Amino acid sequence: MDVNACLLAMQEIYRRDPQVAVRGQSFIKTLHSLIAADLRARLTPEAVRQGIEVREEVTVYGSHKPKDVDVGVIDPSNGPLVLVGVRSQMSSIGKNALTYYEGIVGECISIQDRFPMAVTGYVYLHPMRPIKEGKQQERVDHIRFARMYEAITGRSGLDYKSIRGVYDQFAYMVVDFDSSPPVLNRELVRTAVPDTDLDIETFVGRLVSTFKKRHLFLNVFNDSFPVRS
Repeated sequence: MDVNACLLAMQEIYRRDPQVAVRGQSFIKTLHSLIAADLRARLTPEAVRQGIEVREEVTVYGSHKPKDVDVGVIDPSNGPLVLVGVRSQMSSIGKNALTYYEGIVGECISIQDRFPMAVTGYVYLHPMRPIKEGKQQERVDHIRFARMYEAITGRSGLDYKSIRGVYDQFAYMVVDFDSSPPVLNRELVRTAVPDTDLDIETFVGRLVSTFKKRHLFLNVFNDSFPVRS
């Protein structure tokens, strides 16, 4: 499954029953599965032999309590290597976005306190226009949100282990679900943050690149994706 097929599946799930899609998480789990599959496809044979796995909905110990992480690359002997959170907001975006922003920063701090060398990533999805009944006229300030997410991505440098609350990589998805098939509005995000790559298409590649630079002695990920069937 590629990004376009994933978005089409998400659209169908949401249109069928928005309440069930959100509460049962079938909508966002489709995106979890895409990210997990892409990470799994990048594992080297050596990593597989060592028992390294890509897991969805994995529980890890944060600095103060267990944390449920949407996608994790886990070494059986050494713990989390890559940890990724995924969230969507389909309505009431202006009302709740700042609260969620605070939450994902706190989640990042908790994980990095416990696993400072793990690569951390986050994917955030907003609709171009809310498609929930009664919320279609809500205005979403995508430019502002893109710049907010840019502000918490890019943990790097020799002192990266001392940095907290900044993800290594971030992806911000703005999707027009009114179109059929859905359209990912990359240009809007690129215009908002021209100096930072927040594209979902490059997200897993960026995670892998960060990991390989950080852990030169580990042969966990291939340099490129295998050809999709």
